[in-house]
Amino acid sequence: MKTLLSLPSCFLAIALLTPSPAPAVEAAKPKIDTTRASARIDAALARHWKAKQITPNEKISEEVFVRRAYLTVVGRIPTYDEAQRFLTWQAPDKHARLIDQLLASDGYVQHFTNYWADILRAKSTGIGGNTTAQAYLDFIRDSLRRNKPYNQFVKELVTATGECYDNGAVGYYMRDQGMALDNLSNTVRIFLGTRLECAQCHDHPFDKWTQMEFYEMAAFTHNMTGTSYSSDALTAMQKAVKADKSIDKESQDLIRKAVSEATRPLRSTRVVERSNSMKLPHDYKYTNAKPKDVVPASVMFGKPVELKKGDDPIMEFGKWLTGPENPRFASVIVNRLWKQTFGLALIEPFDELMDNSVAVVPELQTLLEKQMIDSGYDMKAFLRVLLNTDLFTRASTKADLEPGTPYHFPGPVFRRMSAEQIWDSLVTLVSTQPDQPNWTLRETERRNRENRKLLDQILDATSPDLLKSASLKVADHMREQNKEFDRLREELDEARAQKDDARAKEIQRTLGSSQTVLRKTVSKSFFEAAKNSGDPEVTKLMAEACQDGDDMDMAMMNLMQDTRASYNDIEFDKATRAAIDAEMKQLKITDPKARASYEKYRKGLHQTWVRASELVSPAPPGHFIREFGQSDRDVIENANYEASVPQALTIMNSSITAQVVHPWSALSLTLGRQANTADKIDALFMTLFTRKATKDEKTAILLSLDAAGPDSKTFWEDLTLASLSTQQFLFIR
Repeated sequence: MKTLLSLPSCFLAIALLTPSPAPAVEAAKPKIDTTRASARIDAALARHWKAKQITPNEKISEEVFVRRAYLTVVGRIPTYDEAQRFLTWQAPDKHARLIDQLLASDGYVQHFTNYWADILRAKSTGIGGNTTAQAYLDFIRDSLRRNKPYNQFVKELVTATGECYDNGAVGYYMRDQGMALDNLSNTVRIFLGTRLECAQCHDHPFDKWTQMEFYEMAAFTHNMTGTSYSSDALTAMQKAVKADKSIDKESQDLIRKAVSEATRPLRSTRVVERSNSMKLPHDYKYTNAKPKDVVPASVMFGKPVELKKGDDPIMEFGKWLTGPENPRFASVIVNRLWKQTFGLALIEPFDELMDNSVAVVPELQTLLEKQMIDSGYDMKAFLRVLLNTDLFTRASTKADLEPGTPYHFPGPVFRRMSAEQIWDSLVTLVSTQPDQPNWTLRETERRNRENRKLLDQILDATSPDLLKSASLKVADHMREQNKEFDRLREELDEARAQKDDARAKEIQRTLGSSQTVLRKTVSKSFFEAAKNSGDPEVTKLMAEACQDGDDMDMAMMNLMQDTRASYNDIEFDKATRAAIDAEMKQLKITDPKARASYEKYRKGLHQTWVRASELVSPAPPGHFIREFGQSDRDVIENANYEASVPQALTIMNSSITAQVVHPWSALSLTLGRQANTADKIDALFMTLFTRKATKDEKTAILLSLDAAGPDSKTFWEDLTLASLSTQQFLFIR
């Protein structure tokens, strides 16, 4: 990609990348002998290279290693200080110790949250409502943070039932709500690397699977059904209303609307396992069965599963899917993590496995599957083994790889960063705390989740009779409100006909405020119902909802509407406060107003300049991350790694990248600490490329600086922004 600035070519062809250390977090003890396991991988590769007469790539520098390690494990470039600490670290085992630190950091969680969200099509919105979507992402994030074994992680997803409040894994089925057969196809593709989509409608044209086999497999999972919010108390109340012959149809409709208003804020979902039989489709055309015949559950390969009386089909399916006897389960995750580390899988594509699929190094594939199983499906332990191999310290292969031609891994593959890695690396240049969470978003989600859970508990603990009484009150209000609406609409039409704009606006304001009036009526009516229950548990829940001296009925109202946290509410911890004071001292900020302005800037970074996994996911169309190819999460692994002209324009002209050269950015603070111009050049290169400038680069830059003049205010900004468009910055070496 060429930059649009007419700067010296050395700015645009700046070479290699660099390394650095991580936060001082104690790493968990590995479950397998990392050194021995890594050595086995290297030995298997060495035998393969010898047989194929392949010479491995040369060893990389410490600078390239640290940059590669950061991008691979935590998904961003190292900061200037991280790089410097690693490069001056004298420990003989500093490679292994850095890897342990990175795997134990929040950066690992953030990076691999992006990875699994792409695979599982997890979004911040639109999966059974925001509450479910957020709970689903939180489940992924929490599983990574706890280093949940991969087989347990998958089993919890495919067997998930219950409320989204209690089990975020139900988002897996809510993602394909109403599309049980598509969900099965996705499950088998993601976790077993097998494409069954074609067999859903007819025998597979390119593989051995038949439509009958597809439906036999679907018989395990088709009963996993996603539903919207419901509660036992409200369900009982609605049944009582339906059975009450004294309530006319209009009132019943209004009662349903009243309940909808009361539960509208909850946006909760649940997944239940029903007990219906799996049947063939009405247009089944093969001779081994008739359309709509009942299909027994049966797996397509691996160890057979025989359902006995009392067995739970989905639990048996989960055991089979994730069991060590399943020939493709370990194979797929091994190839996924190998590709994440080295750029290509041992079997490509690994999500289209067939009986004749063969790994490029069969001995290594078998060895890795055994290591994965022996580790207890510990993804961190497995990554630790890969990252400690000799292969990880080899130079990347930059030659274009021909499609269909085996790659024998003389080194990792030279490849561009993902959209999230590019964004997260820019965050590293802007924020002095690049791995900080999005406090505003997380706090908003937490508050709303707690409020909705509390409202759910209050409604569910109130008796059906009292809920019926509350619903009737709201229904009466709606009836009168509807009459008032009809009258006001007639007056509005009349006012418009008479061109009485003032009267028309007044009527529109009255109509607009009606929703607030309705919400207050709903809140008050259901509050009174809960209060009249006399149940100590309900009283306790309502007291919990009432904070800061609010009246209880107002507290109920608060539970029924969204809240939003402000970054102004952030309280800095002692370490962050000390860092901010040091930054203001360096910047010579002493005026109280200026200090307040700087603190506001730092707080604002929690909301805007945070890791991709801490933003709305996926980012909205037009956002920097989407422009650089982030998946829309509509299709499994739908990211785009291709360069484009709009990307170049975004880097050079976007207000986003302008923040990189803001006087208060992490990069500017680093450059401001340097004693002279030569040190400043080295600091810039170390920050952007994790290496110092070469002698020739430094000479060329100094000549350009002389030509620009000592008073040039844009030279360093231009140099920085031009550098962001280079392979040096955008690629993983």
